[in-house]
Amino acid sequence: MQAIVERDRERYTPMMRLFLGLMGAQVALSVIWGGHAGILEQSLSQLPEEQLQDLQTLVGRPLDEFYEIFGTIAGFLQPLFVGVFTAFSVLALQMMGPKRSLSVNLNLMFAVLNAGSIIGVVLMLPQTQLGLPFAISLSLVMLGYFQAFFRGMPVSIVGTGAKRWGYSLLMTVLLIVLIFVGGIVMNITALFGAYIWP
Repeated sequence: MQAIVERDRERYTPMMRLFLGLMGAQVALSVIWGGHAGILEQSLSQLPEEQLQDLQTLVGRPLDEFYEIFGTIAGFLQPLFVGVFTAFSVLALQMMGPKRSLSVNLNLMFAVLNAGSIIGVVLMLPQTQLGLPFAISLSLVMLGYFQAFFRGMPVSIVGTGAKRWGYSLLMTVLLIVLIFVGGIVMNITALFGAYIWP
């Protein structure tokens, strides 16, 4: 990450480009394994039959069709919402260390985000096909964020010792909260989009 701070384009690839590539892979894999449509269907399958009939009446189409529309919309919105919401972590990063440009801070945060995204993509198969508990997946992604921040950030930004541990923990929790909030907003938007779809 020192190359990002030094703005040495010969030694790093812009992290936003890598993030978009990882999100594309995640969307493609989620479509192969049922995607957001499968997740919604699995969540709603717990409801009693009467409530499912009420839901079908409310949305005005067969539930399978509603699930598919939702899945398509959510698949396209996920990279956008995750990227936008996690970009807010730059505001916290700007308060650490010497003043840096917005583009440097964005690249630093997306470098951290890419570490968790790689772990998330790798865990998609065990989580969707082998029943890996969500808590374990979340813990591993958080560990990826923490390690990327703790080991990757230059000393000039986060210091050493307890300060480094504290900043790394703070940014890990902040990223997870932003991802959850982005996910909630994305799901609500996709549900509304599927509801009003012609």
